[in-house]
Amino acid sequence: MSREKAPLKTHVLEIPMPGKKGGKRRLEFQSHEDMHNWEKAYRKSKWLVPYFLVGVGINFILYGIGVDLSRNLGLGFLVGVGVPLVTMFLFSELHYRLFYRKP
Repeated sequence: MSREKAPLKTHVLEIPMPGKKGGKRRLEFQSHEDMHNWEKAYRKSKWLVPYFLVGVGINFILYGIGVDLSRNLGLGFLVGVGVPLVTMFLFSELHYRLFYRKP
């Protein structure tokens, strides 16, 4: 007796491809949760670099108003790297929650 496995229900997500007229990328997922997590990561990844550059701009503004941390290597490194990374992750999550999240 041969046992055939029942076909698994797949969830399909179609993403439009920029630059190709009418082109779409078709992705299949095993669960709705997997599809939602991938879509969230895809939407957030578009905003990581611009928000990182906003953080670099904040560092320039801090230096311009007189916050000079070049004398303290540890604190200067922490602020110089921390501010762009925090703004990148914080603003991309906030952007996702305000504009893409479905209630």
